[in-house]
Amino acid sequence: MSEKASGQTNGLSLYAYNKLLIFMCLLGLGLSLYAYTVELRLEQNKNYKPLCDIAEHMSCTKAFDSEYGKGFGFFGKKSLFYKPNSFFGIVFYSMVATLSLSNSPVAVNGSLLLIILSNFASLYFAYILYFILADLCVVCIGTYIVNVVNLILITKKHKKVRLLENQKLSASQKKSE
Repeated sequence: MSEKASGQTNGLSLYAYNKLLIFMCLLGLGLSLYAYTVELRLEQNKNYKPLCDIAEHMSCTKAFDSEYGKGFGFFGKKSLFYKPNSFFGIVFYSMVATLSLSNSPVAVNGSLLLIILSNFASLYFAYILYFILADLCVVCIGTYIVNVVNLILITKKHKKVRLLENQKLSASQKKSE
């Protein structure tokens, strides 16, 4: 297989971007599963103290148990979307990891869109965490970091896929001439 066909035109290969994206999604999935478990335990036992409750102003419980911890803070209790935010994280990281298995432009564009949206969500939740709740949630911050790294990776993968698609198009146009 030629260098161009494998996606190794410069920088990392598409294979490497895929593996890194999947690895980061597994980290995000792990953080989301942990958060979901903590939230379920808190619902069962209000005295439960998770490992992520480090200090008074460094507490995941404060974030998870707040009005912003479910339904993104703006869906009501009767809404289909009134679920722990970590549930949506589980779905999101699973979707992006699955899409990362493909190098098709549609899958890459879908991943790019989802990851951009997740970064806007991270900014929204970081604002709430710091300015409204006056808290520092290490699990939350971990997901924000995962989302930023994913944005960097998917942007580079997107650029590489576009470059390869343009090269294929140019090659097919030259053949038809």
